[in-house]
Amino acid sequence: MAAGTRRTAAVIRRGVRGLLSVGLFLCSLFSPRDDSLWVFGSNGGDAFRDNAKYLYLHTADEREHVRAVWLTRDDGIAERLRSRGYEAYHVDSPKGMWLNLRAGTVFVTHGMPDVNRWCSGGATTVLLWHGIALKRIGWDAPKLRHRRERLKRVVKDAVFDRYDWITVPSEAMVGPFASAFRIEEDRVLATGYPRNDVPAGTWTGEDPTHEGDLERRYRGYREEGPVILYVPTIHRETGEDVVDHLDFDAFDRWLAERNARLLFKPHPAEPIDLDDGLSRIVEVPKEVDIYPLLAQADLLLTDYSSVYFDYLHLDRPVVFYPFDFEEYRAERGFYLDYGAVTPGPVATGFEELLDRLDGVLESDEYAAERAAVREEFLETDLGSRCREVGDRFDPRAGRRDRREENPARSV
Repeated sequence: MAAGTRRTAAVIRRGVRGLLSVGLFLCSLFSPRDDSLWVFGSNGGDAFRDNAKYLYLHTADEREHVRAVWLTRDDGIAERLRSRGYEAYHVDSPKGMWLNLRAGTVFVTHGMPDVNRWCSGGATTVLLWHGIALKRIGWDAPKLRHRRERLKRVVKDAVFDRYDWITVPSEAMVGPFASAFRIEEDRVLATGYPRNDVPAGTWTGEDPTHEGDLERRYRGYREEGPVILYVPTIHRETGEDVVDHLDFDAFDRWLAERNARLLFKPHPAEPIDLDDGLSRIVEVPKEVDIYPLLAQADLLLTDYSSVYFDYLHLDRPVVFYPFDFEEYRAERGFYLDYGAVTPGPVATGFEELLDRLDGVLESDEYAAERAAVREEFLETDLGSRCREVGDRFDPRAGRRDRREENPARSV
């Protein structure tokens, strides 16, 4: 078959799939919905993690009258959950699509592709999100400066990827999220994040994907000496790479001299390849859930990742390494004043970083600053955040302080 013919056939196939998907979405707008059926997904359907994971497990374990279903594009995740007695299906399987069409409420963390967006048109959609809005996101992100990207976003958000509700960790985040997702402020709920039940010590559930052997290994490191957890962010419009700003050999020697270890948890979308000769730097596999891991670190090292807000629940030191701060601020931008909300020493060069780490290991002088940021940006008196979020959408919980769902779920 000639190349031109193949391209034409591919275009036709994409067109047919698109028409079928739009047709399914239109049908989903009129599908009868069951308020006691909730479906959950995360990370484009490729992972079992973050706020949706913890809310799903809590709902399945604690709300017997609610049918909790996890949808995924990874058959291994679905099989593992089912083997532990939970309900999970491939997002594009007949069962998964049927339950998505019938679900009264759909919970996602990254966007509607976490589940089946074409089956979610008539459901109450809840964006749990996956971080605090330190850097600009959504409509406020730099790529939306381009006309083509804005047009795509208008079409997608206006029709297929609309959210009825968004959850945030505190009242301070209501404004930024309302701006980022072009939603009314009274539809942004300061419920706290379900995942923060783990570092806050209020999580009591089971985790069927728990990596017990790895956690014991990391706990053993902490018994031997200080453990530093390094969690950098990605999405640098400058194109710079995190590993280009670390001298791993020198860092390994520095750690050995202090009987310390570095647990390096790169972003799942930006894997690294560490030298096998490093004895004190350990790469944490991307599939490992970071939230139980936070408790195994004496100190957190990051740049712009909002995981440091989660870590504040543990009240342990944080060191910041924004090596490209001026470029990042110019290209990505912030909602918050970075200097005012980073309660720990800041380094912009490698040698300075080692000095800052030494200082914190010797003396923690930032407890008051951490407490101030924690009080402003985290709801700390909620008890179970999973219960708080679930109660907002559980018809039996008596939380009828919401506006009527689905105010305009029509095309």
